[in-house]
Amino acid sequence: MTALTFSSSSLLLVNPRQTQWFSGRGEAMDPPDSPPSRVSVVADLVEESHICISVPGIVGRDRQSFIEGRYQAMLPDVALRGAWQKASAQPLLPKPFELHAMGVSSPALIAQLDELTRAGHPIDGVWSLSYLMAHWATRQASLSGQPWVMLCLGLSYGMRMVLLHKQVPVFSRLLLSADPGAQAQEVGQTLKYLADNRVLERDVRPAIVAMDPVPEFLQGLQSQGLKLLPEAVPRHAGGMLTEVLTLAGSRAPGNLANLELRRHHLAQRTRQGLRLLTGVVVLAGGAGLLMQGRALQAGTEESRQHQQQAAEMTQAAQAIRDDLARRNINVPLLRLALQVQQQELQSGIDPVQQLWQLGQLMTGNPQAQLVRSEQALREQACSDLHASAEAAAAGTESSGLQVEWQFDVRPGADLSPRQRQALLEGLVKTVAAWPQWLVKTNPERQESASALTGGKGSPIDRATTEWRWCLVPRTNLPEVTP
Repeated sequence: MTALTFSSSSLLLVNPRQTQWFSGRGEAMDPPDSPPSRVSVVADLVEESHICISVPGIVGRDRQSFIEGRYQAMLPDVALRGAWQKASAQPLLPKPFELHAMGVSSPALIAQLDELTRAGHPIDGVWSLSYLMAHWATRQASLSGQPWVMLCLGLSYGMRMVLLHKQVPVFSRLLLSADPGAQAQEVGQTLKYLADNRVLERDVRPAIVAMDPVPEFLQGLQSQGLKLLPEAVPRHAGGMLTEVLTLAGSRAPGNLANLELRRHHLAQRTRQGLRLLTGVVVLAGGAGLLMQGRALQAGTEESRQHQQQAAEMTQAAQAIRDDLARRNINVPLLRLALQVQQQELQSGIDPVQQLWQLGQLMTGNPQAQLVRSEQALREQACSDLHASAEAAAAGTESSGLQVEWQFDVRPGADLSPRQRQALLEGLVKTVAAWPQWLVKTNPERQESASALTGGKGSPIDRATTEWRWCLVPRTNLPEVTP
């Protein structure tokens, strides 16, 4: 067995002929003098039993009790057993499913594990070579579409065969013969045995995958007319066996070792985890103290800046008081002016926007000419003019000063009465559409009251020559529907 990730880890391969130690680099080695950090044990023995447990739709303790009872019935007195499907893969809902498992009942393996425990070697786990080969097959994309696959791995002491159904191991056999011809013959005999015992249907021909084979073995399989897939080429310098052994670890399915056997390894991992957690807590505490110290320093600096700003503001206020006293300024009157500005003038208007609106109005009506534009604050807006129907309908008077806007427009002197009336209607419609202003004085009312007379050369007085609007902001006035 091997664990190539850490140099201090070792792997022990147990087979019927001998036990072999491998280093972290996959090289054969003598038994280690001192206990390594961990030992992974791989068993390649004849005494393997594959079972399938049909679990009904139960959950919780009932499911675990049922599975444990089936283990005792199908694998009696077998301490080394493990399931192919992990506990996380079992359905959470009460749904029937099948659980594939295997057990290894070998006194030689039990004696070897006891010897490792007495020597103080922490055992990471026990895996069967059959399950590691099946785990290797699940990682090959070319085998995912094959329903039945027979894996054949040549070894120095024989050959291991593993039958997969939908990537799940259902049968395995160890042949203790190093003759390639005999190995090929036994593959055909094994397939016939599986068909006779109804493990395989008569018309099912599993695909054969030869893992790192010799030419004589492939020729023997071809002579029997078996279905062959391209041979698996090892990616590891140590061969296909070393590549399969490197899969032994926590992510490999079917760990046969129980918690009692792994207690030394688990205790060591727990101590390492506690030391790591202690280091993390110490680092986190130091980082917290450092951040708290920086926060206190930042708070002290901010407080000092606030005190400095308060002193500067006090000095500025005293300078303003001294300047007001030197200029003989009436402070209560200045406060009253500021109060009037805050309460009355902040709701004023933007003159730039008014000029832009007048410019747009005159540009769209070249027959008219702007004569005057005036803004003012009055107690009663547009009080010196006749209010229009819109303002009368509003019926709301605001308290305090009100903003009013008056402007006069003079039509062209050469316009006919009808052209004059059409121009006035267009101007009135445009001004009434301004969203920020409400029309209180509308010249259309005054124009319509006069007689529709005149034209070129006819005398027209000042009241009918210039049109005057008076508008107020819509801020405090309700919308008026004409």
